[in-house]
Amino acid sequence: MTQARPCPACDGHESTPAFARNGFDLHRCQRCGCVFVAQDPATIDFQALYGADYYTGGHDAVFSDYVGQEAARRAQARRKLWLHRHLPPRWPRRGRLLDVGCAAGFFLAEAKAFYEVQGVELSAWSSAHARDRLGLPVFTGTLQQAALPAAHFDVITLWDVIEHVPDPVPLLAEAARVLKPGGRLVLTTGDWDSAYARSKGADWHLAAPPWHLTLFGRRTMALAGERAGLKRLHCASEGVAGDGRFWRHRAGLLLGRLLDRGDILRMGFTR
Repeated sequence: MTQARPCPACDGHESTPAFARNGFDLHRCQRCGCVFVAQDPATIDFQALYGADYYTGGHDAVFSDYVGQEAARRAQARRKLWLHRHLPPRWPRRGRLLDVGCAAGFFLAEAKAFYEVQGVELSAWSSAHARDRLGLPVFTGTLQQAALPAAHFDVITLWDVIEHVPDPVPLLAEAARVLKPGGRLVLTTGDWDSAYARSKGADWHLAAPPWHLTLFGRRTMALAGERAGLKRLHCASEGVAGDGRFWRHRAGLLLGRLLDRGDILRMGFTR
């Protein structure tokens, strides 16, 4: 049996085995209920994990072809920008925006119409794509390694990133440091506490180690943010709410949001 590392959400040291997948053991924290990869992530070669195959369809377990879907992903970015700039709690209409885990830079490419943008991306391959193909200011490495100025950004985004991070609370703490007081931080991640995720269990499509290291729920995501010095503003539902064609159709996705039943959570914070 794997000797589990401390819980990445609450730092608890007592956990029990939940299930195994892709050769990794996932444990459930007895203190907060967070589910996480028990093995030490220091054993994972992240540069190899997030190379060209990850973004171009070379691995069946992840993106079909992230780069090839640029038009659709940029359209999705425009919808996100409209949502957060017009509906409460609204983002500032102008200012500085930081996208952490910006991948190939498609969200940044749309956001620069309104903001002075900066990206941070661990993957050498995708950060180079963002710089060379889209001309975006993207730092290769972790947010901590970027050493950005304190209280500098009006908006910080982490789209489907926090579940990939070995130590999410230190990352969020660094994000809090570089966020202006009263600024907005928003993230998305899978919602392990959703009815759909629980019904699928180990077969849930977002239970995907070694890419996804932590399966958060609303309570554990809010707890991690609070430990990092952030104040929760809101939480909403995205993703799918069930199996079958209907739930993956636009109408089903909208209904899942309205019923607050999707398997992805979108949480906003400030400091």
